[in-house]
Parts: sequence; structure tokens; C-alpha cells
Amino acid sequence: MKIKEIKNSDIAVFWLWREGKSTLLFLLNLGKKKLNLFDENEDALFDFIKFLVDLESTIDFEVKKWDFWYEGKVKLFYKNKKVSIKIYFWNCDFDLFTDFDAIIKTPWISPYNDKYAKFREKFISQTSIFKDNYKGKVIGITGTKGKSTISTLIYECLKEAWFHVKLVGNIGRPVLDQINILEKTKYDFVVYEMSSYMLEDHSPKNYISILNNIYECHIDRHGSFESYKKAKANILSSAKYSLINYDFKDMEDVKKIDKNIVFHYGSKGDYIYKNGEFCKGKNCILKDKDILLKGEHNRKNITAVLGVLDIILKDKKKIKKVLSAVLKRFSWLPHRIENIGTYKWITFIDDAIAVAPESTIEAMKTFSSEIGTLFLWGQDRQDSENHFDELEKKIIELDIKNLVLFPDTGYKIFWEYTKDLEEEKSHTIEIGDYKAKIIKTRSMKKWVSFAYKHTKEWKTALLSCASPSFSLWKNYEEKGNMFQEEVKGQGKE
Repeated sequence: MKIKEIKNSDIAVFWLWREGKSTLLFLLNLGKKKLNLFDENEDALFDFIKFLVDLESTIDFEVKKWDFWYEGKVKLFYKNKKVSIKIYFWNCDFDLFTDFDAIIKTPWISPYNDKYAKFREKFISQTSIFKDNYKGKVIGITGTKGKSTISTLIYECLKEAWFHVKLVGNIGRPVLDQINILEKTKYDFVVYEMSSYMLEDHSPKNYISILNNIYECHIDRHGSFESYKKAKANILSSAKYSLINYDFKDMEDVKKIDKNIVFHYGSKGDYIYKNGEFCKGKNCILKDKDILLKGEHNRKNITAVLGVLDIILKDKKKIKKVLSAVLKRFSWLPHRIENIGTYKWITFIDDAIAVAPESTIEAMKTFSSEIGTLFLWGQDRQDSENHFDELEKKIIELDIKNLVLFPDTGYKIFWEYTKDLEEEKSHTIEIGDYKAKIIKTRSMKKWVSFAYKHTKEWKTALLSCASPSFSLWKNYEEKGNMFQEEVKGQGKE
């Protein structure tokens, strides 16, 4: 939707919180005189009031509480212009959406929800607004795992090569906060980490699009694995260059691309990692030396970065110089195999970002026999009956001696052996030759205490949950931060 259309249309903002506030501010700066805000969370009303107070412009605020919802009117001056905002919170009447030309929703809102599926054609997002109005070159990255690392490495490499570059999207603040499309701000490159939520309603016109991998994830949100894959594949349809994991060479959406397609990773990819070397075809570009990033999966990620640099720089020596400089200093991102430190001779690793068993398995491969304790838990997505089979096999293969299980999904690990175990107490299970201590708990403090008590000195305690965080926390950052605080607090006792 073009800026002019937004300015002249009746617009609703659906869901407040971080992106909703950003959208409201964007519309205020656009000069909209009438706005409408919907949110199903009762607590969002008070957050909205604080948002208005921070603007220091509120002149009149009226709210009525009905049986199951709040309805109100706000009149304010913003930059000396009068603005009227209607608000609807809690159990909103979504039939009111019929009155609007477009509804700017946060990525968290699933268009597959029956309550508002009939309004799906009206839904737009910050990502689609950015796509329709930004004229510069965008490098879009998606995948179930690794997209944040790839995005950050590309950003760091392009900075190293002296490009004017911006990192946006799922990795940070909302894009309309970071790039002023109203003033037509432009960069050499915008590196955009794109989640499946951002991609489900449109196909971005990227300069380079990267599809890194697809595992079963967010099925409850998308309705099916097919819908999830389709959302991810949307990143490919309008790109000038498509850089795709070789594993997907036979995917239908990939077959439709007839030009400017290259593959990374895989034995027959254009950019591969083999025998300790990063190569373009048979030509070695960089040796795996002095690289701080751990794990085989990060080698896969680096092949995608190599592909982007080759497209942009087109010079082997310059690519080697730039990539080598970045990889020698770049070690981790927060909550992504992050080394919290060694306390009481135990090294604690925070991989709270892991939202699928495949992600946790990759983290386990990274530390292998070093793992003394593994923390598992998260929201039950109910993707399939055998969702944790491979994860359980890996736990047994690595002979991990201590498991900390937290609801919902943690309690499903080795279900036959753990289903009747009493919570908050230490137990021992035996599966053939495999033997492990287990605690089922709802207490972060007990988790960490169990790890300190049972993990052998110089071993690793790995937090890598294999499931999303939303059963108890707002997001993986909150979960990871709480874990780190508890580890450091008990480590000083």
C-alpha cells in the first residue's frame, strides 16, 4: 500500500505492543487525523495510556467499560495537529473491521484465526508497507534456524566493505522505526531478517532473497506445515537473486524460478563448506581458521553469507578479506548458543532461541560430549506424535546425564519413562544402557539449582528448549534473561 493511499484511507491498527505503537507513531507522523486501535488484551489499554503520556500531547481521554470490552475516544495534539483516536480493547467487535479500507496488523496476528479470517484481504503489515514504498536494495533472509546469524554476518560484512547498510526486521525494532520512508531515507543495502509471520501476506521485492532452511515450526500459528512452508517460500517470488539451501532444489516454489538462482551448502551447491574450507564450486575462498562461531550449522550459515558477498563484491580477494575480518571477531548473538560464563567449574550456554527439536539437535552437536545437563521446555505445539523422537535419540547417543524438564513440552521427553514422575523431585530413569537424572519442575530456581548440584565440573549446562517460549514467557528473550540472572545469582552463592 503506497503512502498516499494510506494517508487517504480509513485505517485500523490491530494489536498494540511494540509494533502497534510503532505503527501508530508512523501514522501520526504521516499526518493522519483519525485513527482506530483494536487489541484483545485488556492490559494493552494501560500500555496505550502510557504510550500517549510519553507523547506528552494528550488533551482528552474517555473510556467506557462494557461487559466484555473497553471502548474509548482520545483527542490529542501531536506536532500541533489535532488527532482523534478510537480504541477498542479486550473482546472487540471485529465486525467493525468492515468499515475500514485496510487493517495494519502485528505479525503475531494469525489470519487463519476464524474470528477474523474473513477480513484477511484487508490485512497489511509494516513489512508490506516498507516493500511498497522503499526504493533501495533489500537483502531478505528467512529460515527456521540461522536467519539472525546470517543477517548479522551479512550486515557486518557489508559494513566492513564500507557500504552504508542497515539491519532491520525480526532481529530488532520494527522496520518503520528504523527507516524513515516518509523522508525517503535510502541505504546502499537494507538487510532484513524476515519471519514466516512477516512473509505470509505478501512477496517482498528483494534484491537478494535467502531461504536457509525449513523445519516444522509455528504450526499452531500457521494452521499447517504447508502454510508455514508457503509463507517462507514467498520470499523467493519477486527477488532479483535467490540464494537457496541446496536441500530445497526440488521444492516446487524453487522450480518456478528460472533465472538468477544460486544454491548454498550441500555437496553440489554453488557455495559450500567442505574439508574445512569455504568454497565457490571447486575454488577455495576461505579456510576454517580463527573462526569464533561454533557449530556445523554455523558453517552452513557462512556459505549463505559467502554467496551474498560474491553477488555484491564479485572479487575473490576482497571477499576473503572482508569475511575473514568479520569471522575473527564475531562469536555469538544473544540467546543463540551464548556462553554465559563458567560458574563453579560449570559452563552455562543460553540457546533460548531454539524453537524446534532440529535447532536443539544442532546445538547438541556443537557441544557433544561436553554436555552434562540439558534444559528442555516450552509451548506445546502438538505438531506430530513423534516430534521428539530424533531429539531423544540424540540425548541417548550423547549420553547426557542430567535432564531438566519444564512444561509443556519438556514433560513429553521420554514420555513412557517420565509421565508418572512426581514434580519438583530428582528421579533416575534407565532406558537400556542409558541412565539419567531427571527433574520435572516449574521453578527456574530449582532448574538451575539442579544443574549446579548434578553437572560434573568442567562440563556444560545447555539451555536449548526445542519449543517456543509462549507457555510462560512473552518471548525467548525474557526466558533467556531470567535463566542468565538465575545462573549468575546462584553462581555467586
